[in-house]
Amino acid sequence: MTVPQAVFLLALDDETGRPLVDRSALAQVLSAAGLVELIMLGRLRIAGPTKTESGVDADAKPGTFVAVGQPLDPAGADADLEALVETAVGRKPDSAVKLIVGFGGPKSEATKLKEGIAEEFVDAGVLGHEEKKFLGGTFSERWPRGENAQLEDSIQAEARALLTGEVEPRETDRVAAALALLHAVRVLPRVFPDLDRASISKRAEELIDSAAVAGELGKMIREAQLVMMTTIATLVITTRD
Repeated sequence: MTVPQAVFLLALDDETGRPLVDRSALAQVLSAAGLVELIMLGRLRIAGPTKTESGVDADAKPGTFVAVGQPLDPAGADADLEALVETAVGRKPDSAVKLIVGFGGPKSEATKLKEGIAEEFVDAGVLGHEEKKFLGGTFSERWPRGENAQLEDSIQAEARALLTGEVEPRETDRVAAALALLHAVRVLPRVFPDLDRASISKRAEELIDSAAVAGELGKMIREAQLVMMTTIATLVITTRD
């Protein structure tokens, strides 16, 4: 289970199979999740202060992504993740997220990442897939629960346990990272409507600061949150106008 996969499953409405956030927010949170996953895999890291780092960080600007480790299999399930590396290198997290999202069309790296995740879950029977098209383009899409929905159930159960404090996050906990990112687009109360909104928010902040999501991961998530929160604020202002 990767961070983007956990984000995608948690962001779907159990009854309708539709995302609980709009396309723009989903694209942003999946893009950030992809970068977080690459950090967890040891494929990316964030450069430290100038003159304090050696090796691969020596010539990198502080706070920008640096490629490390071996490339992921370009022909395997991680191909869409590996595609994000070239975009991210040399850029700070906020710029990388914006570039990955792009204009949100079918050629966007964020769109390809989402479609790859969805296709994998559909093929495994975890999710179904229905879409409505108009003039050759998809304008409505949903992913209802499939026959093999046990994976989705287990992720939701793990997420609930983390949010209620029944369990603490493990080292490089991908579900904890997914919850922290979803918190940025204010969707957790809709995912878990029976849980107290204030308690969820407080716990999500605690997860970001936990040892499991600290250091580079925490920095990445914090910067991604700023990007997503700014977008949300802009959408609200535009709507009011």
